[in-house]
Amino acid sequence: MKPEEAVRQLEYTIDASLDEIGQRAAAGYRPTFERVAERADGGAVYDLAGELSQEVVDGSCPSPAEANAAAERVLDDWAYTDGGE
Repeated sequence: MKPEEAVRQLEYTIDASLDEIGQRAAAGYRPTFERVAERADGGAVYDLAGELSQEVVDGSCPSPAEANAAAERVLDDWAYTDGGE
């Protein structure tokens, strides 16, 4: 998954789950997705998008700092498992 696709996925999730404008909220995650894409691959971006989307579905809109912490967990998992496997 490309960073821009991940941002779009979060836009849709936020729009469907919260009473906020998804474009504005999700755009703040783009640098995080780009960093993950540079350090891993599209699979890691997909994993991060899924984790953040689940938080939104659960009623929370993660802050950029929380998104960065989630990104570090995903990257650690990918490094530890050699590609998320």
